[in-house]
Amino acid sequence: MKKLIIAAVCVAVILGGTFGAYKINESRKSKKAVAKVTPVSLMTDSYWGDELELSGMITSGNVQKVMLDNQKLVEEVLVQEGDTVKKGDPLMKYDMTALELDAAQKENAVSMAEVNIKTAKKELTRLKNLKPSEMMPTEPEPTDPPAPPEPEPTEPPARPSVDKLKVIENSSAAVSGDGSVKNPLVFNCTGETVVKAIFLQTMAQNQSYAVFRVYDDSNAAIYQWTVFGGYITEELPEDWRVGESVTLNTDGGISLEYNAKIYGSFKVLAEEPLETYQPFENDYSYANYNDSVYTGFQRDPNSDDYLYSRAELARMISEKESEIKSLELEKKAAEIAYKNAQAQKENGSIISTMDGHVSSVGDLENLEAGSPFIVVEGQNGLSVTGYVGEMNLDKVAVGSLINVMSWETGESAQAEVTEINMSPVSYNSQNWNENPNSSTYEFTAEITDDTAMSTDMGISITIPAQNEEAGMFIPKVYVREEDGKYYVMKADENNRLKKQYVKTGRIIYGSQIEIKSGLSESDKICFPYGKNIKEGIKTKDTDEVLW
Repeated sequence: MKKLIIAAVCVAVILGGTFGAYKINESRKSKKAVAKVTPVSLMTDSYWGDELELSGMITSGNVQKVMLDNQKLVEEVLVQEGDTVKKGDPLMKYDMTALELDAAQKENAVSMAEVNIKTAKKELTRLKNLKPSEMMPTEPEPTDPPAPPEPEPTEPPARPSVDKLKVIENSSAAVSGDGSVKNPLVFNCTGETVVKAIFLQTMAQNQSYAVFRVYDDSNAAIYQWTVFGGYITEELPEDWRVGESVTLNTDGGISLEYNAKIYGSFKVLAEEPLETYQPFENDYSYANYNDSVYTGFQRDPNSDDYLYSRAELARMISEKESEIKSLELEKKAAEIAYKNAQAQKENGSIISTMDGHVSSVGDLENLEAGSPFIVVEGQNGLSVTGYVGEMNLDKVAVGSLINVMSWETGESAQAEVTEINMSPVSYNSQNWNENPNSSTYEFTAEITDDTAMSTDMGISITIPAQNEEAGMFIPKVYVREEDGKYYVMKADENNRLKKQYVKTGRIIYGSQIEIKSGLSESDKICFPYGKNIKEGIKTKDTDEVLW
């Protein structure tokens, strides 16, 4: 009985000592751990909603200004100052030869606009399909190691012992390196070493580099993986056993299965004689690179994939989309100009667009550049007719203000919606971001500003963004969820990390989340993933933002 008691006491002492050593070790790690924190002001964005762009036409007006075309010869002026005219009455005639030539030129302009739009859309599709440079696996440049010095004839030393890891959960177990391409993290492993999914996910988020070097039972380095975080494409990778796809052949050779997970490059390490053996410390010589490295990737020299970063591609796509919008407007202006040229060619004259009187007729010999030759004034103000799809009908209301801009002159003005026809009409507009298969409704608005726009002039209509509440948005990766609550890890007044619960709102673009309360732009927060990210650890300021 006494022996059992003594044994139990010994076991308790051993377990207590082991637990105490573990707690001391964890305490030391916690004291050494440092979290990089970024000011919220560097990552915030605001969202006010999106404007709605529609097409329309000025259908009535109180002034018509006839500008002379220098490319056409005036054959006859048919009105005088003070004359009363009706809509459709001829005001002046051009020479027919010039009218026919002008109509042909404007028809060509429409065709060229269509070609330009088609070319720009094709280029936009190409840009959207390009792969960014961040997705291309990169490796340190292969260099030949310096020739080792001639060994002196001595007894071969015993190969040094190597502490090999069983599990890798974070970067703290690395024997060297900082995770950069020039100084990757280095881990000593066996073929059974398991790299946990959380560390692979952290590498993917940080775009970091690591070398997993495998040793045999005699402490000889036999092969290694050089892994690049940007090549870990799975959103939630699985645990990875370093040697799961590697075969050690009976003849001493090493082979890699064809369906192996490729997160970077695989290299067979040549055996070195014991008399010249040195421990691997920052040794990235890559001798016999072409014979021993296998990557799952070879870049096509005829492709533009991987030439541009994500940011560069996003900018190029945005610029191309803006270019297409401009080209669409240019096409509409060209179509209207061609329509007017066709009408002039058919009757050979400029006609009045309203009932009114001729307020002025200029002198053909002394007409000032930029001045109208004939001005007709009417009785009614300018009226705008526009069309809106059923999905956006709630954004247009009687009394609401809209903005209009002439495709021909670029002049803009404000108008007030006066009537909405609730009987749907057939779709006859080319509205940007509208569904052409939905029902379309016609609305009328009166221009409230002074303007030189005239009737039958094509316009673009912009409905301002609705009064959505502006919010503070930060990247989703900085917010974690716990039991249905959301929190961030931020630096407190003592530069120590603490958990801060926040109230969240909308998510836009799939990557930005709204913070309604619990966080301000003056706070500093860290990427909240990783085993060492705990409350109480020290913080270090950085301006790096993860998106």
